[in-house]
Amino acid sequence: MPPLESIPSKTVPTFMLSQSRVIRAPRSRVYEAWTNPEILKQWFGPVNTYCPEATLDVRVGGAYRIAVISTPESAASAATAESEQRRATAVGSYTMIVPDTLLQFTWSPNWNPGEQSIVTITFKEVEGGTELTLVHENFNTQESRDGHYKGWAGSFDKLVRTLES
Repeated sequence: MPPLESIPSKTVPTFMLSQSRVIRAPRSRVYEAWTNPEILKQWFGPVNTYCPEATLDVRVGGAYRIAVISTPESAASAATAESEQRRATAVGSYTMIVPDTLLQFTWSPNWNPGEQSIVTITFKEVEGGTELTLVHENFNTQESRDGHYKGWAGSFDKLVRTLES
């Protein structure tokens, strides 16, 4: 397997996160949940969001665009009521793909202009299902890393419910 891509080192410290889950589903099904936009829209996004848009060109160099919107319950507590202002969008491109084994892509979120990080997801067969591991690195700030940690945890919870139901 070729070496994993990484973003060039910066002169300031960078931050990373890692999360793993075992999902009671075949590895090919878990991988498909990340590469099929219709399945991804069923689970992607933190708690109190839904995903109305997922455009995925799953090939090395291919682009993706994923948007999530706050649900009415979470919007009621937000200061703004405009749905477009509650839309969070991430764009990037795939840097490495090994079907059913690994996805790696750049990550540029509209809520942190100028920040480009990299996400590496591995899929490993284990007894009872698939171990999904996500490593997200090169955040500009600890606050960005911590916010993404919560977002990925919520997404993983929804992914488990989608694939195990």
